[in-house]
Amino acid sequence: MVYNYKQELLKKLDEGSLAGITLDHEFTFACKAECMGRCCTSITILLDPWDVEIMARHLGISGREFLAEFCKYDFSQELKWPYVRLKHAEDGPCIFMLEDGRCEIYPVRSRNCRTYPIGRAVRFKQDGQKVERIFVVEKMGFCLGHSSPKKWTVQQWFDDADCQKFYELSDLYLEVINYVNTQLNGQAWMNRNVAQMILPLLYGPDLLRNKLGISEQEVGHEEFYRRRMRAIKVVLTDIAATFGHGPLAGETRDEEISMMERIKQVLTGSC
Repeated sequence: MVYNYKQELLKKLDEGSLAGITLDHEFTFACKAECMGRCCTSITILLDPWDVEIMARHLGISGREFLAEFCKYDFSQELKWPYVRLKHAEDGPCIFMLEDGRCEIYPVRSRNCRTYPIGRAVRFKQDGQKVERIFVVEKMGFCLGHSSPKKWTVQQWFDDADCQKFYELSDLYLEVINYVNTQLNGQAWMNRNVAQMILPLLYGPDLLRNKLGISEQEVGHEEFYRRRMRAIKVVLTDIAATFGHGPLAGETRDEEISMMERIKQVLTGSC
């Protein structure tokens, strides 16, 4: 369902039925008290690993606890990749919505919540080049924000939402998925069991830090995230090779170095 929605969105952008906009595009918008929180009810809010990590840290819990308490975890058979979404927001009011409709975790809200009503779609060409498309999200009937006289450019809106770091790290994650699909032919072998193996790399930075003795002082959160994304590539490149796919297919592997040791080398920065 989520994968199909993304594909349909990209198709509309390509066909022109959904107009793409530029960073200097002007629009008017400001959230109003009369409809505050209505957009946080019965809506699918996808979360990437960085979203989960900063929300969990903000709440003072582990990534695994955050997944168990606040998320639905699933595996897309179309994309052959796991994904996470906020379960309360999908089934009714978002659990983080306060009585006045405002957000309890506003400073660490997801990138999608952060930039509404502006949306952003990213895909990768065959050569790995990233293509970014920006658009205005379809207006919801109850939303009064568009009637505000407050004017913005898209760039001003993005700057005000402080979203660029979110986009940068989200794109890094999307690049991993693209690598698995295009370079490792993940459609042929990726499944729920393999996805379960990389779950700690996706959503368990605290577990990995404890296991490997890597403190926040030694490696900051953002750098550790980047290393985790690299480690996922290492793990899945090895797994793909066992199925005859990817750059290591058919090569003689060094059995003296276990997969866990290779992950450790990437996460500690020793390779």
